[in-house]
Amino acid sequence: MKRRPVAVSWPELAALHAWMREAQCGLTFRRLADRAVMAGRPVGERTLRRAFDAPSLPTEKTISSYAWAWASKNGVDGRVFEKRGLDLLVVARHTAPSTAVPVWPPPSHVPGRVSTWEGLTRALNRIHAQAERPSLRALAASAGAAGRLSKSTISNILRGERRPSAEQLSALLAAYGAGPETTAGMLAAHRRIPAGPRGPAVYPCEVVERAEEQAEDRRQREETRRKLLYGTEAGNEHELDEYDQRLRDEEEAAFQRQVEWVDSLSADEFEALQGQAAAGSGLDLRAELAAYVAQARPGA
Repeated sequence: MKRRPVAVSWPELAALHAWMREAQCGLTFRRLADRAVMAGRPVGERTLRRAFDAPSLPTEKTISSYAWAWASKNGVDGRVFEKRGLDLLVVARHTAPSTAVPVWPPPSHVPGRVSTWEGLTRALNRIHAQAERPSLRALAASAGAAGRLSKSTISNILRGERRPSAEQLSALLAAYGAGPETTAGMLAAHRRIPAGPRGPAVYPCEVVERAEEQAEDRRQREETRRKLLYGTEAGNEHELDEYDQRLRDEEEAAFQRQVEWVDSLSADEFEALQGQAAAGSGLDLRAELAAYVAQARPGA
C-alpha cells in the first residue's frame, strides 16, 4: 500500500507510526474499521486514517482499535500488542517538541495596495503557493493556528467563499509562518476592505480623478516593491513578476473602460453632464476632459 508522507515527525512518533502500519497489516482503512467493530473496538475509518497525520497524536481509543483489529485479523489475543502500542503512544507524547515547526518555507510575499476581497484572496493564494502548498489539515494543526482555524474554514477562505475576520487572517498567516512584513501588509489590506469599493464614476471629471488616484497607487506600490526586492529607488526598471503584472493589467483594463465610456458620450449626454458639473461645483467640464484626453492619449 502507498503510505502517506508524514509532514512533521520525531523518532518516537515514527516508531508509533511503524507500529500502526504493522497493526494495519495491509488492510484498507475501511477494512481495518470493520475489523475493529468485529473486535468490539468501534472507530471510524476517517479516525484511523487521520492517526497518521503529524504533528497530532492519536488517542488511546484509536490505538486500542488498531490493536484489536490486528488481533481480529490474525485470530489472536490483542492485549499484549495493545499494551505495546499504548506504551509507544506515551513515549511519543513525552518526547513531542514543545512547538511543532512547519517544514514548509515561510512565505515572504508583501501585497500591494489590496482593497478588495478578491485581491486579498489572490494574495493569500500566492502566500499558499510560496509555502509550497501545505495540506489544509497540517495548517489547521500547526502551532501558529493554535486551534483557531479548521480545515474547512481555511479551504473556504482560500477559495474566496469566506471573508476572514482579522483574527482568522492573523491565525492563518501565523500558520504559514509569515514574516512581520507579510503579516503587516495583509492585515493593512484587510483593514482597507470594510469601507468597500466606490461605485462607478457618474461624471467624466470623476473619471479623471480616479484615474489619477490609480496611477499614483500603482506608482507607490511599484516603488515599495523595488525597494523591498532590489533595494533600489523608483526609476530603475525591473521586470514585474506574474502577480504584479496581472494587477497592472487589470488596472489598465479598467482605465481603458473609462476612456471608452467617455468616448461613447453623445452630445446631449455631454451637455447634460456639463450642466450637472457646473451646478454642483462650478467646474468647467470641457477643460477637465481636455486634460483627461491628453493623459489618456499622450501621443495623440
